Amino acid sequence: MNNEATPSTSENLSIKHVAHSHDVVFVRAIPNVDDVLVDVELRYDTSDPFAIRARFLRETPNEIDWLFSRELLTAGLLAPSGEGDVRISPSTSNSEGVQIDLKTPDGAASFTVGAEDLKDFLDCSHAMVPHGEEFLWIDFESELHRLVSG
Repeated sequence: MNNEATPSTSENLSIKHVAHSHDVVFVRAIPNVDDVLVDVELRYDTSDPFAIRARFLRETPNEIDWLFSRELLTAGLLAPSGEGDVRISPSTSNSEGVQIDLKTPDGAASFTVGAEDLKDFLDCSHAMVPHGEEFLWIDFESELHRLVSG
């Protein structure tokens, strides 16, 4: 578990952004093969208060990042949530797990992560920015300027 202050500060809001991460293990089920344990860094950063970044760490220089909605991960702890490329739900095969299904044009993967690990991480993110207060951490003028200027 890491807390780290980032050097970025919102010019208009005088907010110093903070990031927090947890290292967790996802279990990938592959038919006819033993389960594969995958180290994943879950990261929450107040500069993007609606998102959770999952960095899938591998034994190669290539790491894979996925962005999830914090709201989607929270909802998936209790009930099936998500449509399309990301679906999250309580695991049907492991009462203490959460299933995460990911799809890309190149394929699909299913993972299980401990519900308690995910809940602990989300609790930390909600302690940093309570649900419903995410908009307070966004500098809308800066974001608009960034979008307009390309």
